[in-house]
Amino acid sequence: MLSRGSRRAASAIGILAALAMSLVLLLVPVGAAPAAVPATVPVADCPTTFGIQHKAIWPKAAVVRGNPASTRGLVAYSNTELLLIGPRGMQCAGVVAVDGGTNIIVWPHGYPRPATHARSDGLTLLLDPACLGCKAEDACPFFTQFATALGIPCATGIPAGERVYGLNAHITLFEDPPGVAGSGWPSGGPDPANGLVGVNGGFRYGTVFRSTCTLPQTQHSLCTVILNDVIARYG
Repeated sequence: MLSRGSRRAASAIGILAALAMSLVLLLVPVGAAPAAVPATVPVADCPTTFGIQHKAIWPKAAVVRGNPASTRGLVAYSNTELLLIGPRGMQCAGVVAVDGGTNIIVWPHGYPRPATHARSDGLTLLLDPACLGCKAEDACPFFTQFATALGIPCATGIPAGERVYGLNAHITLFEDPPGVAGSGWPSGGPDPANGLVGVNGGFRYGTVFRSTCTLPQTQHSLCTVILNDVIARYG
């Protein structure tokens, strides 16, 4: 079984305008008008570490959820278990652990794979369905009752400078402004990190999902499409 550390290493939708601007998320409603163009994008196969041997099957194409206005220049990065929408032409890597925990990391060519506070751009998505410690770690600091119910209370609070908005009882949005090394993976660099954390199901048997979008200003609007897809797909 892959350790938590190795998994890491290998590893709103209808928000009021003022709040959306403060978070720089600008997410659109999942129930918005149909996309102006077909929302199907090709799938990019990510080199993936598997905790147990099995036949890896990557999909050939994916429908971008959340009704994006455009899917131009986008692909769906996959580790066979997850799909993470992102700009075409980036590097990626994935993990699928024995316990079902899984993640995808996407980052620009010419740069190392981003760690949590890498001060670089990148996209991340992870799901924790079984490992109690993993679920508690990824639920914190936004779902403190969830972590406490697992017997692993949150050790820290909201990072200084981080902006947070509870979308609903199950999903929290956050933004780490430039220079703020916060909950985003990656975060702390020159570009803002927009992300979300969600909990599906009950305490012990629930699944935690977490995603971050950190892109340069010229691509920042893509975080709307990327995070809306995560919410529609996994929330």
